[in-house]
Amino acid sequence: MRRWSALAAFFLLVAVSACSQTTPPASGTVPGATKDTKIRELINLMGTPKVAVEMMKSQVASLKTLMPFPPAAQDDFEKEFLAAINTKELVNLIVPIYDRHFSEQDVDDMLAFYRSPVGQHFIKALPQVTAESQKAGEEWGKGLGMKVGRKIGERLDRGDYGPWPPERQEEPQEKR
Repeated sequence: MRRWSALAAFFLLVAVSACSQTTPPASGTVPGATKDTKIRELINLMGTPKVAVEMMKSQVASLKTLMPFPPAAQDDFEKEFLAAINTKELVNLIVPIYDRHFSEQDVDDMLAFYRSPVGQHFIKALPQVTAESQKAGEEWGKGLGMKVGRKIGERLDRGDYGPWPPERQEEPQEKR
Protein backbone atom coordinates (compact mmCIF):
# COMPACT_ATOMS: atom_id res chain seq x y z
CA MET A 1 0.00 0.00 0.00
CA ARG A 2 2.84 2.34 0.86
CA ARG A 3 4.47 1.84 -2.56
CA TRP A 4 1.18 2.50 -4.30
CA SER A 5 0.60 5.63 -2.24
CA ALA A 6 4.01 7.04 -3.09
CA LEU A 7 3.59 6.21 -6.77
CA ALA A 8 0.06 7.64 -6.88
CA ALA A 9 1.24 10.81 -5.12
CA PHE A 10 4.03 11.19 -7.70
CA PHE A 11 1.64 10.76 -10.61
CA LEU A 12 -0.84 13.09 -8.95
CA LEU A 13 1.78 15.80 -8.64
CA VAL A 14 2.84 15.33 -12.25
CA ALA A 15 -0.77 15.50 -13.36
CA VAL A 16 -1.52 18.59 -11.30
CA SER A 17 1.56 20.39 -12.56
CA ALA A 18 0.44 19.64 -16.11
CA CYS A 19 -2.77 21.57 -15.50
CA SER A 20 -2.69 25.23 -16.38
CA GLN A 21 -3.14 27.65 -13.50
CA THR A 22 -5.91 29.23 -15.57
CA THR A 23 -8.01 26.07 -15.43
CA PRO A 24 -11.61 27.06 -14.77
CA PRO A 25 -13.26 25.84 -11.58
CA ALA A 26 -14.39 22.23 -11.68
CA SER A 27 -17.62 22.09 -13.63
CA GLY A 28 -19.31 19.29 -11.67
CA THR A 29 -18.84 20.79 -8.24
CA VAL A 30 -21.95 22.28 -6.74
CA PRO A 31 -21.55 26.06 -6.37
CA GLY A 32 -20.76 26.87 -2.74
CA ALA A 33 -19.56 23.31 -2.02
CA THR A 34 -17.24 23.08 0.94
CA LYS A 35 -13.61 22.10 0.61
CA ASP A 36 -14.44 18.86 2.44
CA THR A 37 -17.12 18.01 -0.14
CA LYS A 38 -14.75 18.80 -3.00
CA ILE A 39 -12.02 16.61 -1.50
CA ARG A 40 -14.45 13.70 -1.12
CA GLU A 41 -15.51 14.18 -4.74
CA LEU A 42 -11.87 14.21 -5.83
CA ILE A 43 -11.02 11.06 -3.90
CA ASN A 44 -13.98 9.24 -5.42
CA LEU A 45 -13.37 10.64 -8.92
CA MET A 46 -9.79 9.38 -8.74
CA GLY A 47 -11.12 5.92 -7.84
CA THR A 48 -9.07 5.78 -4.64
CA PRO A 49 -11.53 3.58 -2.70
CA LYS A 50 -11.82 1.08 -5.55
CA VAL A 51 -8.05 0.93 -6.06
CA ALA A 52 -7.49 0.51 -2.31
CA VAL A 53 -9.94 -2.41 -2.17
CA GLU A 54 -8.29 -4.08 -5.16
CA MET A 55 -4.86 -3.65 -3.57
CA MET A 56 -6.13 -5.11 -0.28
CA LYS A 57 -7.67 -8.08 -2.09
CA SER A 58 -4.39 -8.77 -3.83
CA GLN A 59 -2.32 -8.41 -0.68
CA VAL A 60 -4.62 -10.52 1.49
CA ALA A 61 -4.75 -13.28 -1.12
CA SER A 62 -0.96 -13.45 -1.29
CA LEU A 63 -0.37 -13.04 2.45
CA LYS A 64 -3.00 -15.43 3.75
CA THR A 65 -0.85 -18.47 2.98
CA LEU A 66 1.84 -17.05 5.25
CA MET A 67 -0.53 -17.07 8.21
CA PRO A 68 0.03 -19.88 10.69
CA PHE A 69 -3.59 -21.06 10.27
CA PRO A 70 -5.13 -24.07 8.56
CA PRO A 71 -6.20 -23.39 4.95
CA ALA A 72 -9.90 -23.11 5.89
CA ALA A 73 -9.04 -20.49 8.54
CA GLN A 74 -6.92 -18.60 5.98
CA ASP A 75 -9.90 -18.55 3.61
CA ASP A 76 -12.20 -17.38 6.41
CA PHE A 77 -9.75 -14.62 7.31
CA GLU A 78 -9.69 -13.43 3.71
CA LYS A 79 -13.51 -13.48 3.39
CA GLU A 80 -14.09 -11.73 6.72
CA PHE A 81 -11.35 -9.16 6.14
CA LEU A 82 -12.73 -8.22 2.74
CA ALA A 83 -16.29 -8.12 4.09
CA ALA A 84 -15.16 -5.75 6.85
CA ILE A 85 -13.81 -3.16 4.42
CA ASN A 86 -15.77 0.07 4.62
CA THR A 87 -14.52 2.50 1.99
CA LYS A 88 -16.37 5.39 3.65
CA GLU A 89 -14.09 4.91 6.67
CA LEU A 90 -11.07 5.01 4.37
CA VAL A 91 -12.28 8.21 2.72
CA ASN A 92 -12.90 9.74 6.16
CA LEU A 93 -9.27 8.98 7.03
CA ILE A 94 -7.92 10.46 3.79
CA VAL A 95 -9.93 13.69 3.66
CA PRO A 96 -8.01 15.44 6.48
CA ILE A 97 -4.71 14.49 4.81
CA TYR A 98 -5.75 16.13 1.55
CA ASP A 99 -7.09 19.09 3.52
CA ARG A 100 -3.68 19.62 5.17
CA HIS A 101 -1.68 19.35 1.98
CA PHE A 102 -3.85 20.99 -0.67
CA SER A 103 -5.57 24.37 -0.83
CA GLU A 104 -9.14 24.60 -2.02
CA GLN A 105 -7.84 26.01 -5.33
CA ASP A 106 -5.54 22.96 -5.64
CA VAL A 107 -8.54 20.69 -5.14
CA ASP A 108 -10.57 22.66 -7.72
CA ASP A 109 -7.70 22.37 -10.22
CA MET A 110 -7.32 18.63 -9.59
CA LEU A 111 -11.06 18.12 -10.05
CA ALA A 112 -10.87 19.97 -13.35
CA PHE A 113 -7.92 17.84 -14.42
CA TYR A 114 -9.48 14.51 -13.45
CA ARG A 115 -12.67 15.41 -15.29
CA SER A 116 -10.73 16.27 -18.45
CA PRO A 117 -10.14 13.63 -21.13
CA VAL A 118 -6.47 13.26 -20.17
CA GLY A 119 -7.45 13.03 -16.49
CA GLN A 120 -9.97 10.31 -17.25
CA HIS A 121 -7.35 8.48 -19.29
CA PHE A 122 -4.92 8.82 -16.37
CA ILE A 123 -7.48 7.38 -13.93
CA LYS A 124 -8.18 4.43 -16.22
CA ALA A 125 -4.50 3.73 -16.89
CA LEU A 126 -3.21 4.20 -13.33
CA PRO A 127 -4.01 0.69 -12.03
CA GLN A 128 -2.13 -0.92 -14.93
CA VAL A 129 0.70 1.62 -14.72
CA THR A 130 0.96 0.95 -10.98
CA ALA A 131 0.94 -2.84 -11.42
CA GLU A 132 3.57 -2.71 -14.15
CA SER A 133 5.69 -0.28 -12.12
CA GLN A 134 5.50 -2.53 -9.07
CA LYS A 135 6.55 -5.53 -11.17
CA ALA A 136 9.45 -3.56 -12.68
CA GLY A 137 10.47 -2.39 -9.19
CA GLU A 138 10.33 -5.94 -7.84
CA GLU A 139 12.50 -7.23 -10.68
CA TRP A 140 14.94 -4.36 -10.19
CA GLY A 141 15.02 -5.04 -6.45
CA LYS A 142 15.62 -8.77 -6.98
CA GLY A 143 18.52 -8.05 -9.33
CA LEU A 144 19.98 -5.53 -6.92
CA GLY A 145 19.57 -7.98 -4.03
CA MET A 146 21.33 -10.72 -5.97
CA LYS A 147 24.18 -8.39 -6.93
CA VAL A 148 24.72 -7.21 -3.36
CA GLY A 149 24.19 -10.75 -2.05
CA ARG A 150 27.01 -12.02 -4.30
CA LYS A 151 29.33 -9.30 -2.97
CA ILE A 152 28.55 -10.20 0.62
CA GLY A 153 28.91 -13.91 -0.21
CA GLU A 154 32.39 -13.26 -1.60
CA ARG A 155 33.31 -11.43 1.60
CA LEU A 156 31.96 -14.34 3.64
CA ASP A 157 34.03 -16.77 1.56
CA ARG A 158 37.16 -14.66 2.13
CA GLY A 159 36.51 -14.70 5.86
CA ASP A 160 35.96 -10.93 6.14
CA TYR A 161 33.29 -11.57 8.77
CA GLY A 162 35.13 -14.25 10.67
CA PRO A 163 34.31 -17.94 10.57
CA TRP A 164 30.85 -18.63 9.23
CA PRO A 165 28.74 -20.27 10.29
CA PRO A 166 30.03 -19.78 13.79
CA GLU A 167 31.25 -22.95 15.35
CA ARG A 168 28.91 -24.30 17.94
CA GLN A 169 30.40 -24.64 21.30
CA GLU A 170 29.32 -27.67 23.16
CA GLU A 171 27.17 -26.66 26.07
CA PRO A 172 28.44 -28.10 29.30
CA GLN A 173 26.29 -30.95 30.42
CA GLU A 174 24.81 -30.66 33.84
CA LYS A 175 26.34 -32.82 36.45
CA ARG A 176 24.03 -35.49 37.65
